[in-house]
Amino acid sequence: MSELRFDGRVVVVTGAGRGLGRAYAHLLAERGAQVVVNDLGVSVTGEGQGRDADLTVDLITQRGGEAVANYENVADFEGAGRMIAQAVDTYGKLDVLVNNAGIVRDSAIWNMSESDFDAVLNVHVKGTWAPCHWAARAWRDRS
Repeated sequence: MSELRFDGRVVVVTGAGRGLGRAYAHLLAERGAQVVVNDLGVSVTGEGQGRDADLTVDLITQRGGEAVANYENVADFEGAGRMIAQAVDTYGKLDVLVNNAGIVRDSAIWNMSESDFDAVLNVHVKGTWAPCHWAARAWRDRS
């Protein structure tokens, strides 16, 4: 069985600073994709600050792949638009969007605060919808 190739494809992977997102970004780049590595730089609980996207980009480029870092918040509507625009501006198009970003608020419903619930919904729901909105607009404009 031959491996699926992504030569000439431009891919945005959200939440690609570590974990599964990093693995997706690395595999896609290894198989020929040009990757926009998005990560806000926070922990899995949505706290702190870091430059994890740069680390993923470094891993990809050290292995001969092509990638750029992006630090937009996927749940910020305009920020998601800038993320998609970066793919188009940098590589000329967008072919694939991998919505991987997420945060964890590990608690039982009776222990979870409303603010924790809102944070999870913001990243998981709006943070999926907003990049999809802008990607769909880019694809529509391209067709």
